[in-house]
Parts: sequence; C-alpha cells; structure tokens
Amino acid sequence: MISAARIDNLMNQGWPAEAKTELDGWVVRRNGGVTMRANSVLPASAPFDLDRALDYVESLYQAYDITPCFHISPAAQPADLDARLEARGYVVRSPTLVQCAEVADDVLDRLPEVSADLNISSAPDDDWMDFWWSIDGRGGSAEQQATARGILNRGRALYAVIPSSGPIKAIGRLALVDDWAGLYCLAVDQRFRRQGLALAVIRGLLQEATTVGIRRIFLQVVADNEPARALYERLGFRTVSQYHYRVRG
Repeated sequence: MISAARIDNLMNQGWPAEAKTELDGWVVRRNGGVTMRANSVLPASAPFDLDRALDYVESLYQAYDITPCFHISPAAQPADLDARLEARGYVVRSPTLVQCAEVADDVLDRLPEVSADLNISSAPDDDWMDFWWSIDGRGGSAEQQATARGILNRGRALYAVIPSSGPIKAIGRLALVDDWAGLYCLAVDQRFRRQGLALAVIRGLLQEATTVGIRRIFLQVVADNEPARALYERLGFRTVSQYHYRVRG
C-alpha cells in the first residue's frame, strides 16, 4: 500500500508549480494564482514554530496576490494543522479522493477496445490547450491559459487527442513520474459523450506509457462525483488517500 506522503509527492511532481519556497518542512507553491494545487502549501513535515510559519505563508501569498491555501491530506504536518487552520478562519474546498491501480493487471485488462483516431504526443499544441481550457480548464484570460500551459510543460507527460486531425472531440494528459503515471485533463466535448471516447483516451495513453516503463497509475476524483467514481472502480482503481484544501476565508 502506498503512503499518503508518497501520493502527495507524486501529485506535486505531476502538476509542478512555477515557484516553490521551502519553509521548515513545508513547500509553499506559487503559480500566478492558476489552480489551487500549484498555489497551495504542501505541509510535508511540521515546522518548528507553527504560528510563525503560518504568518509567513499568509504574508508571502498576499504579496503575490494569491489567496492563502493549504493541501490537507492524512500526511499533513503537524497532525492538527487542519484544526489550526479552521480556527484561523480557513474553509474547506474540493474534498477529493486519490485512487491508484496497476496499469497492466488492472486498468488495461478492463478497458474495452474502442476504435478511435487517436494521436499521442509529448507536448500540448495550441488546439489541445484551447480545447482543455474551454472544457476542463475552467476558462479565463489568455494570460492565465499561458500560466496553466507552463504547469503542463514543466513536467514529463503524454498528451492524447481524438481525432488526430480536425475538430477535437476528446483529450487527456498522463503525467510521468518515475514508474508512475498520473491521469489529468481528461475532457470530452459534450456533443460526443457516451461514445467511449474517454476510455479510448485512457487506453491510448496507458498503452504508450507502458513502453517507457510505467507500471502504476494514480488519479484524483472529486469525492461527490459518483459517476466518475463508479467508472474508475470498474477499471480497477482503489482509493488510497484523500485530501481537501483549506483556503483562507
């Protein structure tokens, strides 16, 4: 069984922020305010002076016009950090489950064969980015999209698109971290849903990933997204950790 701390580290590498400040065991991530993960504290170990560390984080984020935010998992340190943040006025955002599976023994064996014109590349092109930003990336300004693109390009990854040319119907991203892969940015145009395109994207990405030594896969799914959780369970994924964000109110 993988530890919560190891999962936190994999997710950190799979979605890398532009800037990181080490603070006595905490990693204070900054990325222009784009995405909570890249603009939150990863509290990997307990600082010597918690109140002083909290004051520093809040001052640093406010200097960069970023709302102070913490990633809280079972590995967060100190153990009472969640309660301390609540007392300080931080509120819960985005309760999320982290799930894992074996690529060959679990997921690929259970994925159906879906005929699809799919292309895999090592970097997102402009069409891929525009599609993701409009559907799964929550939109925003061109500057924010460029900031998000920096996150994607900062780590090793595979990018899938259906079809290989013409108007896009579905996309996905697979971050590559050691012998692990992280599934991100899975999006399907609503006009083409329920056609197995998401499954085709996952299969294509994992088949390519096995050629570079990937053995295991992780993903994050919002806790109350029952349809997605049911799908991933059918594919052999099991919940191994969870997290939420504490955001200053």
